[in-house]
Amino acid sequence: MSLGGLVALVSVSLAAAAGPQLVETGANTAATATAGVVSAPAALVAVADDAGRVTGVSPDVLLAISEVECNFGRCRMGLSDDMVPADVRGHVDGEALKAGGATAALLGLPEGRRVGDWVNPLPVAGGQHAMGFMQFLPSTWRQEARAAPGRPQDPYRPRDSMVVAGSYLARLQAGAVDGRHHSLRGALAVYGGSVSYADRVLAIARGG
Repeated sequence: MSLGGLVALVSVSLAAAAGPQLVETGANTAATATAGVVSAPAALVAVADDAGRVTGVSPDVLLAISEVECNFGRCRMGLSDDMVPADVRGHVDGEALKAGGATAALLGLPEGRRVGDWVNPLPVAGGQHAMGFMQFLPSTWRQEARAAPGRPQDPYRPRDSMVVAGSYLARLQAGAVDGRHHSLRGALAVYGGSVSYADRVLAIARGG
C-alpha cells in the first residue's frame, strides 16, 4: 500500500536511468540493477541487487517502488510512532534509524528518521496505515514476512523490506497469495492499489 498519493505533499522528484529487461518471475535468478534509479543512494542499489538475487525480482523494480513510496526513505511525515502496531514496531531497530545509525547512514540521512516518519497518514483497509521503508500495511507485512526468504523481521530495515517486497511480487505472480496468477504489472497493481501505480513504477524502472 502506497504513499504514492502523498508524493506531491512530500515533493518526491521522479528521476530514473535505463533499467534492464524486467524480471517477470523466477526466484533466485541473478537479477542485477544496471544503472538503477539515478537518485537512489549507491549503497541502496547494492541492497536492491541482493534482494533481487534472493527473490528473482528486478532490483530496478524494487528501487522504483522505493522511490515512489517514500523517496528512498527521504520522506518525513512526522507522525506518532504509535501509529505502527506494537507487535510490528517491536521488531524495528530504532537505533538504526537515528542520526549515525546503520539505516540512516545507508540512505544518506544525516539527521536520521523516526518510526512515524515512514507512516502514511491516510488509513485504508479497516483503518490500517502503510508503514516502513517499502510501505506495507501491517497485516500484509505480517503475512508476507513469514513467507519471505529468511523470514525478515524489520519493515524499517531496507534489506528486510525489499526482500519482503520482492517475495510478495513473486508470490503474486505465482498465484501463491490469492490463487490468481498475475503479470508483473498486475502484481504491482495489487501492491500499490492501482494500475496507475503499477505503470508509474514500471516507467521509472525502465528509465521512463
